[in-house]
Amino acid sequence: MAADVLAPGFWEVGSYKHNVKRFKDGVEQLDDYCKMSRERAEIEAKYSKMLSQHAEKWRAHVDRTVSAGSVKTVWNELIGEATALSRVHNSLKDCLIDDIVNETTTYRKNSLHTSVFKGPKEIREIEDHFEKAQKPWKKLVDKMEDKRGKYYNVCRQEKSALVNLQNCQTDTSVSPDAATKFRERHEKLKEEVQRTKVDYQKTLTNLNEYKNVYMEAMAHVFKMCQEKEMDRSQFLIGIVQKTQRHYANIIRNSQMSGLHQQLEQSIRSADSEAVKRDLAQWSSVNGVDAFSEWPSFVEYSPEIRNIAARGGSTKDAGGVILTRQINRSEDIPSTHSNTLPSVAVNTASSHEDVGKSSPKSSSESDTSTFDSRKHNSTANKYKNQPQNTTQIQPPPVGWHPSDGPDSPPLSTETPDSAKYGDFEEFTTSKPAVVLYDYAPAEGDEIALRKGEMIEVLTEPDSLGWCTGRVSGNVGLFPASYVQCQGEKS
Repeated sequence: MAADVLAPGFWEVGSYKHNVKRFKDGVEQLDDYCKMSRERAEIEAKYSKMLSQHAEKWRAHVDRTVSAGSVKTVWNELIGEATALSRVHNSLKDCLIDDIVNETTTYRKNSLHTSVFKGPKEIREIEDHFEKAQKPWKKLVDKMEDKRGKYYNVCRQEKSALVNLQNCQTDTSVSPDAATKFRERHEKLKEEVQRTKVDYQKTLTNLNEYKNVYMEAMAHVFKMCQEKEMDRSQFLIGIVQKTQRHYANIIRNSQMSGLHQQLEQSIRSADSEAVKRDLAQWSSVNGVDAFSEWPSFVEYSPEIRNIAARGGSTKDAGGVILTRQINRSEDIPSTHSNTLPSVAVNTASSHEDVGKSSPKSSSESDTSTFDSRKHNSTANKYKNQPQNTTQIQPPPVGWHPSDGPDSPPLSTETPDSAKYGDFEEFTTSKPAVVLYDYAPAEGDEIALRKGEMIEVLTEPDSLGWCTGRVSGNVGLFPASYVQCQGEKS
């Protein structure tokens, strides 16, 4: 403690405000630490979320694009490390909020109680204690300074009167009466100097006598400030230590340590032998070691030539089913016989009910995979026309039914037959008029004469063939050769 109470510092009147400001700054430090911890918690939460999203994204990518094996295993385990690390950082976020922020906020509320007047209660109490301790001292100091000012003022006047007295004594022009007045004034001021000096010394003595009391009161209040600062500093240091332990748990986390040990073990186990096993497994499924049914001799059977009728359900049919398909390749030359490309052959486990939906069996014909009935040399000419519509092609100029191969083209631009349900039952029955003569080329077809009426029983299939009834005969005919009543030609 300073010996001279008049020296600038703590003992000077009003200097206690530095201690009050320190108390306020300490409270703000608690608020700042809470703010810093919240920001760190937000960072940990965002990082945890980003790690989790990163792991989910790449796990889905690996599951979708990487085949099963050692590479996929170690890759997924490495992605699992990101998931585990995400949980660790999310746990750190929870600790910062639950332990650090909440505990600091609680301590701050207990240290500072808000009041209506003059801000927080504790700060106002400290300031009041300092003011109460300094109030008597301040009065004595103010009185002493007043007496000192008066004493100094009289001293200056006495010095001035002495100078005037000496000048008039040397000046012969000054009358005796004037010299007497200068002398009397000087004597009076000398007496005033003595009196003000005594008053000044007396107030200074009283001030010094109260110094010990003043110092004791101020020291008591200062001790209160020191104790509060000690408590706040110790609490803040303890919170910092607790925060550091939470940070250190990220590095010392036994779960992460064990996870990385397991990950290292898995990566080491994915050696060349494991890769060889993966390659052998791949070869057994997709390589030279994969099982295959090689072509072998199959004895001829009449059922091979049976063609499922248009609208027939293939799921119940047995034996071999030939489906009509049009190959639109420009490489197939057009012939006068209008041959079709080869059709797919599907072998079923049972041969029951083969061709039961066909109007007539074709078992007596050859087993050629080309159908010479339903392909036209001009098919490529119409392949770029819009599909999904049944189009009736007009006959060429000068065409006659007897011209044979130059008959109107069979439309291939028809709806997909897959949309017509179960074709064992006729789903359509509507009258139509025949536009052109048609001579059947196969036993399951019917003859058409221009101008006669025909009952259409099915919609056109993908090759443009319908099933119809004429004079009690049921069979296949080209859809482009007829026009349903009510349709525009």
